[in-house]
Amino acid sequence: MLRLIVEAVAFDHRQNKVVLLKDLDGQKVLPIWIGPGEARAIALELEGALPPRPLSHDLMLTTIHMAQGSIMRVVINDLQDDTFFATIELDTPNGALLIDARPSDAIALAVRARCPIFATGNALNALVDMEDIVAADNQDDQSDDFTEGMAPEPPFDEPPSPDADDEISRFRRLVGDLDV
Repeated sequence: MLRLIVEAVAFDHRQNKVVLLKDLDGQKVLPIWIGPGEARAIALELEGALPPRPLSHDLMLTTIHMAQGSIMRVVINDLQDDTFFATIELDTPNGALLIDARPSDAIALAVRARCPIFATGNALNALVDMEDIVAADNQDDQSDDFTEGMAPEPPFDEPPSPDADDEISRFRRLVGDLDV
């Protein structure tokens, strides 16, 4: 299991939204393409902007807190057919709960709850080297501005799936087109 932090919400060359999660060593990045609503929700929280009315993720977090629960962590745990999967781990008065979620919604909740985000399973196969992102970024004459992380947690070594090389190559090509 690898701990990640939200680096940025960016655009790819087709103007699709991408959330970039980086490992705490700053060596690897996990790009996840997301919808505009979730991109806005994540970006607003990262910027510290307060919308005039609660967004859906604010409402969900308030509901969890009012039910005396808390979000312990978010885990991006799988990648199947170019689709990421995640769980939100809750601590409630009735015990721990795991909620299946889209990674974009889980990340939007995690940044609000200020809880850790992890990647595991097949999701680890989609990690790209940060130096590839920086090299592509430098070619576009853009500066890289990274946030501070917390103490790293040792990654869980898991063997890659048989088609991991194809997936990794595809993500590296896509990430090379990002406009951060």
